[in-house]
Amino acid sequence: MNNKSLLLNGSFFEDEYLKKIDIINNLEIKSVYVFDHYQNPEMKSKPVYEIKEAINKLNEVNKNFGLGSMVLNVRKRKKETLLNDYIYQFIEIKNFNFGLGIGDEKYEKKNKIFENNIEDIICEIQNHKIYDENKINIMLGGNSKFFIDLSLKYSIGLNQWQGSIENIENKIALFKKSNINESKISYCTKNLKFSGKELNENIEIIYALSENKTFKDQIDDISKYCLN
Repeated sequence: MNNKSLLLNGSFFEDEYLKKIDIINNLEIKSVYVFDHYQNPEMKSKPVYEIKEAINKLNEVNKNFGLGSMVLNVRKRKKETLLNDYIYQFIEIKNFNFGLGIGDEKYEKKNKIFENNIEDIICEIQNHKIYDENKINIMLGGNSKFFIDLSLKYSIGLNQWQGSIENIENKIALFKKSNINESKISYCTKNLKFSGKELNENIEIIYALSENKTFKDQIDDISKYCLN
């Protein structure tokens, strides 16, 4: 199976989403991710899903792909709500890819920020009794030294949102130096013609679907340029 995945656009579930899932099921992809930027949608005129509701809908259907969050902002909710209504529920899903972050001023408003420590949340997930059994994968969404150091410390994944190939290559080198498999690194892109072949490494490429093109056109591009 290709190490390629999809990040669903905000209005994905508003129009015949079960048919869209059938189409995705016919692709050879690793995972489908949903995002937590519902307060700042790509297009304000479009509806946007809530991350928990989206995961529940995807988890209820027969599927040939894994599920993941991209990214669950650990400071947007009270810790009790974050753990009980989101994290503990997602841990029940086998092979779940936990994309975690603390928010970005470029994509999220800074109101209602709680003092939740992301390192504590990482430990909470890794210490959960079914973390190993369900093969939960954690990855951090961030490009700073803080996130890189956390990834290396806990041997967890790291996602880069767009940016240069050189930055990805530097991360791969750091992971290899620390004896962490480079497959834990992922690259999120809006370039639906980027195959990642020039990297010559086993990193996950996550294609972000947009509101600016139809679902069919975007899937056609990914199928044509990226999954061969």
